[in-house]
Amino acid sequence: MSPEPTFEDVANPTLEELTAWAYAPGAQPPVPQDWDIIATRPAFGSLFLTLAADSQCPHRRFFLGCLYLLAGDAVRTRFRTMPEAILSRLTDEAMSTGEAWVSTWGARTRALLRTPSSFDYEDWCDPRGLASTPT
Repeated sequence: MSPEPTFEDVANPTLEELTAWAYAPGAQPPVPQDWDIIATRPAFGSLFLTLAADSQCPHRRFFLGCLYLLAGDAVRTRFRTMPEAILSRLTDEAMSTGEAWVSTWGARTRALLRTPSSFDYEDWCDPRGLASTPT
């Protein structure tokens, strides 16, 4: 059995550390709660798409949840956490993958961008929300 992936600073994970954790079957979150909030940051958007799109990634549902949190938080904060243009480009990237989970996220996010008033915290920022129904 391989050891649990480690993080030099769990509050500031690197792309490499997140990727190692993503592909470690059975690896537990490095913190007992709010790991999704800690890990989610705009700079990791493309990585989240890649991991959520990979059916061989043991933690792909977690990263799909991070995508929903990323989009929801951007709209909730009126794009203070992530500029709308960057989120829009990320939806383009998602739609180009052809993978159902991330394409659905892209379509749902585009709909949210068209109608920000439809934002619901539990749908977008809770792992039991939209991320729990990937397609």
